[in-house]
Amino acid sequence: MQSTRQQILLYLATHPGATAVEISRSLDLTPANIRYHLGLLIKSGQIQISGKRNAGGSGRPTKLYNLSSQSLGTNIKKLLEVILESLAAKKSASSDLRAIAETLADKTNLNPDNRILRFNQALEYLNQLNYHASWEAHPDGPQVVLRHCPYLDLAKNHSQLCQFDNHLISILFDTSLELSQKRIFGKNPYSPCIFKPKLQ
Repeated sequence: MQSTRQQILLYLATHPGATAVEISRSLDLTPANIRYHLGLLIKSGQIQISGKRNAGGSGRPTKLYNLSSQSLGTNIKKLLEVILESLAAKKSASSDLRAIAETLADKTNLNPDNRILRFNQALEYLNQLNYHASWEAHPDGPQVVLRHCPYLDLAKNHSQLCQFDNHLISILFDTSLELSQKRIFGKNPYSPCIFKPKLQ
């Protein structure tokens, strides 16, 4: 048996812009009960208020509800897989990945003169991108540790993303770094990727 929230989602899938009263009539529940569940669905990001309809007279406008983009689904992962497969087949894959990394790095203003400030800014930017980055002291120079892969599902089958990360980190820190330890997929989901200064 479907829960009330599942029934609401199914109803909104075929009746976009419905009111709480309309949903309550269809599901044979009280409007107060439906409003409670609508509130929870909004908090979880599954539905959204898409507008208001005048109730007529002096009453308050009635809220209209729709499924959110999260509930409607996306095709982003499939699109990225195709893009990565196309890149892998190109001779210029490495330079293309570097160009993409440069474009992403250009989205932040890193201090070109103060290396310590730039280092901290680069870490902050990586964390905005959900890498959960930190640094550790190392005899050859500071190493960058990524404790989360924001492309985890894709990276398992597309190693170009590790190459992309390498380009991005080297650009952000303005230092030549190389991947010295790669996350072990399947064995330890919390194992980090570690980038160390490249030996000249």
